[in-house]
Amino acid sequence: MDLPPIFSTLPQHQILSRLIWMRWIAIVAQLLVIAVVHFTLDVGLSAGALKSLFGVIALLGIFNLLSWWRMRYARPAGDSELFMQLLVDVSSLSLLLYFSGGATNPFVSFYLPALAVGAAILPWRLAFALALYAFASYSLLTYVYQPLHIHDSSRGMAYHLAGMWANFAVSAALITWFVTRISANLRQRETQLAQARERQLQGERMVALGAQAAGAAHEMGTPLATIAVIAGELRNEARQSPVLLVYGADLALIEQQIAVCKNALERMRVDADPQAALGPHALKEWLGKFIDAWRLRYPAIKLSLSLPEQDGMSSDIQVLGQILLTLLDNAARAVAAAGGWVQVTLTISAAGALIRVRDDGAGIDAGLLPRLGYQPVAGSAGGKGIGLLLAFESARQIGAGIRLSAPAAGGTIADLTVALA
Repeated sequence: MDLPPIFSTLPQHQILSRLIWMRWIAIVAQLLVIAVVHFTLDVGLSAGALKSLFGVIALLGIFNLLSWWRMRYARPAGDSELFMQLLVDVSSLSLLLYFSGGATNPFVSFYLPALAVGAAILPWRLAFALALYAFASYSLLTYVYQPLHIHDSSRGMAYHLAGMWANFAVSAALITWFVTRISANLRQRETQLAQARERQLQGERMVALGAQAAGAAHEMGTPLATIAVIAGELRNEARQSPVLLVYGADLALIEQQIAVCKNALERMRVDADPQAALGPHALKEWLGKFIDAWRLRYPAIKLSLSLPEQDGMSSDIQVLGQILLTLLDNAARAVAAAGGWVQVTLTISAAGALIRVRDDGAGIDAGLLPRLGYQPVAGSAGGKGIGLLLAFESARQIGAGIRLSAPAAGGTIADLTVALA
């Protein structure tokens, strides 16, 4: 089974990947050291010792290949598995040192990178056990090992110092590389946790607002029904009374607005039904009907609609309707006093659909733009920013995006980007 993307970002898998890369680096470095010592320095390595050294390195390479293959599986690498990985590294290093001088080998302090890694990634008990195992191996190698034969004893100290220098350089590079990568992973995980907590708080706020909206809708049902009955009776009386006849147009407008409120409550009921949103819908047809229905809310607003020749399908029509309703209402309030215009444009492309709502109102203050949609903000038109807060959260839930901007020419542009079904 291939490793899904979600598991490839797990800290355990990232740590195991770092260990595998470190082991490949160590294998290459070990082969280079053996080649340099055997062919360029006056250090005698018997045929048996060379065969044993290459055998240990070959087994370590096979183990690393198996570890790389294990990365293809989604099961996270636990602490015990990471401990076994480092235990294999310490054991292989001990065997290599045994066949090449034991504790007299200048590379004996190569235990330190493995111990540093263990201290960084393992619980303290396992890290302590690994340190004890390395200490016991080091101690044993001071007595049990196959000695190196240096033909020119006068240069032995120079060889030892050069080996210690190379050992320090490689160890420092490996420790620095591993620890910095692990620290970067930890910082990234902390950032992701902070973002998750922020989304959770945002979701809790949305649930609270939704509960308040549901309660308000329930409370509005009876008063609206009463007002509708009274408006109907007044309309009937206006047809028969010359005194009330002059109020006929006003009564018709009241009935129209009552119908808009009832439609909004009915839409809340339908949106709460998950079966109502099944299946994709054509955006052009839906948007045309939606705009025609919205005109009833603000009949005095000059609104134009531009539709493309091509069409696209979306499975999130109801959520898009809630979002677009907020954007259009905000635009209408912004231009109502000055008698301005609102323009809606639908654009379809391979990347998705873009619904742009533009108005020629007073625009949005630059200081408010970064806050809109993330926290309640009192606007100049009397709004509190709750609608935009809900719209942004709804957009995030369906994978859409909202971008607000205030062009230099004036007014406000709200871009709603949607993925096509």
